[in-house]
Amino acid sequence: MWPRRKLLLVAASDASGIDGVRALLKELDLEYSEVDPEITGIGSVTTRDWWEKSFADGDKEPGPFTESVVWPEFTDGYRAEQILGCNMPLQSINSYLHNILKDSIVIPFSDENTSFVEDYPLLGHILKEAGFEPSILWKTKSGTWKCEGRPGYIWLLPESWLLMLAEGEAMGRAEDFGSKVLWKRNEMGIDFYRGEYETYVGYLPRWPEPSEELSVVASIATCLSLGVSWLDIKSALKPIGTDNIMTENLRWNSHGFEWIAGASGEELPAEAVDDMEDRRTG
Repeated sequence: MWPRRKLLLVAASDASGIDGVRALLKELDLEYSEVDPEITGIGSVTTRDWWEKSFADGDKEPGPFTESVVWPEFTDGYRAEQILGCNMPLQSINSYLHNILKDSIVIPFSDENTSFVEDYPLLGHILKEAGFEPSILWKTKSGTWKCEGRPGYIWLLPESWLLMLAEGEAMGRAEDFGSKVLWKRNEMGIDFYRGEYETYVGYLPRWPEPSEELSVVASIATCLSLGVSWLDIKSALKPIGTDNIMTENLRWNSHGFEWIAGASGEELPAEAVDDMEDRRTG
């Protein structure tokens, strides 16, 4: 029987995005080793060496392997020829990520000024609490990369990490997230609206950490576009003390500065949303 799949990561030890890749491969239970061609020669480890070599990792000789995954700096010129000389399937890290994520819906999230709830990025926390079971790759506040695989069809991945490794290309299968989500910020808080007719959804007080507010609002808008109810969002935010989040049966009137009851599903008059920030997701 052919031995278990094992990857050779051809990259510098501090290559862009490699810490996130390590966390991802560990969570997917994929064996791998690393080699930096500038320091250690790849040598003649080929698929023919399977029966002679052990899977035990060694400091001097990284092998054996079934395929190699190469970072951009080693995919041009003679370096690529050296790798191909090992008679292993060769693919870029970009292509590799496309392959393993092709059947998933990939949702990038901003990892700049990210708000965390119970050690999860806010977007992942809300979707998890709402029962979406997303898989998440993220960098913690302490700088450690974590990956958590779940049975859902959604992968949440940091925007900056995708930009480094996928050069901004879309990952996963295409998906229409439905209605656009918009929001409007004022001194008191943030109002959320959904769809072509700007149907009011709910209200969030101004975030206690101003630097995190834009990331928080974008995360909530993404959840709304995926169909998460406002009550589920409110419930998910309870651990951080946002008890005054208003639900669907209340609407903020920016002219009268008062709460209006019984406005669920109403279309707001055009003059009430002239200064709305159009934030689209999906």
